[in-house]
Amino acid sequence: MCSTTGTRSTALLFEPVGHAFPLRSIFVYVGLSLTASNAGPAEITVFHPMAHEAMDGPGNQNTRSDWYDLLYPRVSSIFTRDRELHNVRRGIWTHALSSTAIRAYHPRIVRKVSQLVDLIHEKEGQPILINEVMYWFAFDSMGDFAFSENFAMMEKQEWHRIILLPAIWIPRLAFAFIPGLWWAKWWFQMLAFCDQCMKRRMERTVKDKDIASFFIEDYSTTSDKRRKLWLSGDTATLVVAGSDTNAPTLTHLFYFMARYPEHTERIYEEVHRLDALDDAVGLSKLPHLNGTINETLRLLPAVLTFGSRVTPPAGLTIDGTFIPGGTKVCAPRYTIGRLESAYARPEEFIPERWYSQPELVRNRRAFAPFGVGKCQTSCVGKNLALTQIRLVVAALVTRYRIGFAAGSPNGEEVEAQMKDQLTAQPGPCWLEFTPRG
Repeated sequence: MCSTTGTRSTALLFEPVGHAFPLRSIFVYVGLSLTASNAGPAEITVFHPMAHEAMDGPGNQNTRSDWYDLLYPRVSSIFTRDRELHNVRRGIWTHALSSTAIRAYHPRIVRKVSQLVDLIHEKEGQPILINEVMYWFAFDSMGDFAFSENFAMMEKQEWHRIILLPAIWIPRLAFAFIPGLWWAKWWFQMLAFCDQCMKRRMERTVKDKDIASFFIEDYSTTSDKRRKLWLSGDTATLVVAGSDTNAPTLTHLFYFMARYPEHTERIYEEVHRLDALDDAVGLSKLPHLNGTINETLRLLPAVLTFGSRVTPPAGLTIDGTFIPGGTKVCAPRYTIGRLESAYARPEEFIPERWYSQPELVRNRRAFAPFGVGKCQTSCVGKNLALTQIRLVVAALVTRYRIGFAAGSPNGEEVEAQMKDQLTAQPGPCWLEFTPRG
C-alpha cells in the first residue's frame, strides 16, 4: 500500500471500500520512509476529520493539483490553478448562483420537477432505473437554468448523444498516453457541444435571466484577449459539473429512502403539512428531510475520493503531523465520512444525528460534501443543488411510496457496483413507485 522506492514516490493508494485508517498510523509508516531514505512521498492520502479544513479552510496556502488543468487552455473558477483568476471568475459564479438568482430560477426548477413527476407517473407500477431518470432530470434542468434550452431527455426518455458521459478522468489518460483514441475525440466533441450551447444562447434574447446571462455580460464588458477561453471553460463547467453531482446524489438519496422506508414516512409527515410543495424556504427547515439528505451525503457523497491539493513550500500540519511542501494531498470524503473519530455508529444510517442526536457527530469538521469555507473554496452551487433535491423529494414522497423493484429486492447493486469516476457512479438502482392511497 505504501511505496518507498525512488526519490519521489506515491505514498498511498486508496480504494473506497469502507475501511478507514487512523491518520497517525499512516504518517508513522510514511515517516519511516522519510527517515530511512531521506526521500519524501509525492502523494499522500489523509484520513482525519480535520483534513478538509486543513486543505481548503481559511488562510490555507495550498494549491490545486495538476488535475485542474483538465480544460486548459480553457479555464473557469473550478478548472484553474491560478488562485487570483479563480477568485475573479468565482465572483461571477457567486452572482449567478446567489440566493436572489435562485429565487428567480425557482419557476424553472418547479417546471423540471413537474416533468420528472410526470415521467414517474407514466411508469407507475413498473421497475424504474432511477439512476437514468435522475441523470435526465439533472441535465435537462441545467440546460434550462444555464442556457434556457431544453435538452428534452425526460420527454424523449433517452440520452443525448453528447451527454452520455464516460468517466471524466479518461481524457486525462488519453491526452497523456494515447491521444488518438476515441475518448479524446469524444472529449473535444463534448467541449464543442458546450460551446454551441453558449453560442445559441448568445444569439437570442431570453425573457428571464439564466446562468449564462452573467457570463455573457462579463464576456461583453471585458476586452481581455482570454475572454473566449474563459467563457468556454465556464460553459463546460456548467454542463458537466453543474449536473454530474446532483444525479448521483438523488440516486443515492432514493436508494436510502427505499432501503429505510421508515425515514421516508417521517419525511412524508413533515412535507405534507406544508402549504405548498414548492416552498423552498419551508423545505429547508424540515429537520428529518434535511437530516436524511445530510446522512446520504455523509455515507455516499457525490465526490467519493477526489479533491487533491499540493502543500505550500513551508509544508502543512494536520493535528500535529507535518506534511512536507510540494506534496499532493487527498482526503477521501467516503472514508472520512465513516471514521469513528468523527461519528458514533458511523456505518449506520441515522438522520437524527443532524438535528435531535448531535452527540452522534463527534467532529463536525469531517462533514464537507460541498467543500469548506464560506467564500472561495466551498461549492458555489450548493444552494441551487439543495433546492432541487428538496423539491424532488417533496414532490415524489407526497405522491408515492418508494421501494426496490422485485428483481432487486435489497438494492445491493447500488453500493456493490459503485464506481469512482471523479463523481460517484452508483450501481443500478431499480425502484418502484406506488401511489399513496
